[in-house]
Amino acid sequence: MALLEELRAYPVPEGADLQLEGEHLGIAMPFQLRTPGGVLSFISTITIFGTPVDVTLQELALETFFPADELTRQALQSLATSA
Repeated sequence: MALLEELRAYPVPEGADLQLEGEHLGIAMPFQLRTPGGVLSFISTITIFGTPVDVTLQELALETFFPADELTRQALQSLATSA
């Protein structure tokens, strides 16, 4: 709660837009890739493995990307079936 209060106390410039273009409710930022087939849109998640007692996995993080729209899903499915 103290951290939240500290963050809320920071000044915000007048007219500043607190939400970035394409941001989804402040929790997901889209990753867009321009391709000859159009713009592909993804969302990502990061999974961190291990615990402080597991040295081999402590620093391992896996970032995965998921299609954010139907065009991207179809493009990825087409690539998967053509390979």
